[in-house]
Amino acid sequence: QGNLTAPQSCKINQGDVIKVNFGFINGQKFTTRNAMPDGFTPVDFDITYDCGDTSKIKNSLQMRIDGTTGVVDQYNLVARRRSSDNAPDVGIRIENLGGGVANIPFQNGILPVDPSGHGTVNMRAWPVNLVGGELETGKFQGTATITVIVR
Repeated sequence: QGNLTAPQSCKINQGDVIKVNFGFINGQKFTTRNAMPDGFTPVDFDITYDCGDTSKIKNSLQMRIDGTTGVVDQYNLVARRRSSDNAPDVGIRIENLGGGVANIPFQNGILPVDPSGHGTVNMRAWPVNLVGGELETGKFQGTATITVIVR
């Protein structure tokens, strides 16, 4: 006989969607394969979480990030596909600024969670040219899902 206790829910960024705006990017500076645009400054953003009172839980919490718009490889989230052949041409990469693993994979990427169940993970993101050469003009967007896991 025993009890199973788990947080009822974890709220990430108070339930708001996390948006990272890269602004306008000059296509002439975005030509090197697997690199961000020349002179581009990566964008910092925070993931704030609140899992309620976790003082009675002896399990650890983890945050997992998974790309939902597809991935080229574990570190490149697909943000756009070329119209001519549907090949991914723009990707997004992220890293954890708080130490540990720098580049976070978009397939089962694990982010740290404070044992208290409350905290902030400081992140950085940037776009990458996935094919090399000049890209078609236009918008791009990638989506990932964050899940909190109780172990």
